[in-house]
Amino acid sequence: MNTVPAPRLGQLPRFLRICVRHAHTAPQQGSRKGFKVPANHGEDIWVFSHRRSDQVIYSFEEKLDGFHDLKQLPFNGKKTKPAKLRKDYWSPLACISFPAGQGSVGRSVFQKLRELKHLHEVAWDDEFRYKRPEEYTPADKKRIAEEEKKGNAGYRPIRTKQERGIALNRQKPNAIADMAAVLSGLGAGNKVAVAQPSEGAEKQLLDVTVSWANDQDKEYAEEWSSNVTHDLFENPSYVSETPGAKEEPEA
Repeated sequence: MNTVPAPRLGQLPRFLRICVRHAHTAPQQGSRKGFKVPANHGEDIWVFSHRRSDQVIYSFEEKLDGFHDLKQLPFNGKKTKPAKLRKDYWSPLACISFPAGQGSVGRSVFQKLRELKHLHEVAWDDEFRYKRPEEYTPADKKRIAEEEKKGNAGYRPIRTKQERGIALNRQKPNAIADMAAVLSGLGAGNKVAVAQPSEGAEKQLLDVTVSWANDQDKEYAEEWSSNVTHDLFENPSYVSETPGAKEEPEA
């Protein structure tokens, strides 16, 4: 038995069409107007690193989220992205702390660090295809010697697909260098720069504190701006020098 087709919106009287359109487009009562950001959201940025692969994850929380934070890790080849975040492999590398009430600056820095990390992972040049001298295996050194005998002095071993994936995962040195650059106010729209400097004047930068699990990690950056203060975690993993230690005078 055939059913009677329902009338279309264009077949309804003009008055009914206006009522139906108003019901679909009118704002609902009690609808949310946006996410209300907590007062201290962004005042602390936690930087986590993988103990074996040197992969890096940025987070606003002191503990990693196994669902959302895992999305920061790209797929760089077979067995380069873990299925889950294991607590025994991931540990805090550093914590970037901003003054109270400056969470908007922290959120801006967080965005820039994420963008720079993504660029390191996808925008590498042809130089990245070649191995570094510290990566040479005995077989590579033997091949280099053979090529030099043939007159090919510029030969350099090329990374395999798996080796490129491992090298792309190693973002810890890049992340620390990015931290130093962003906290120095570099980049358009960087909120660390409190005010635009006049001609011949220095930038006015917001004071920032970076706490480290290993105080030697900050040496990956060539230099740090004067607005950055370095500190250690309450229970650091390594300390190069004992705080407060004084050198004994020579006899």
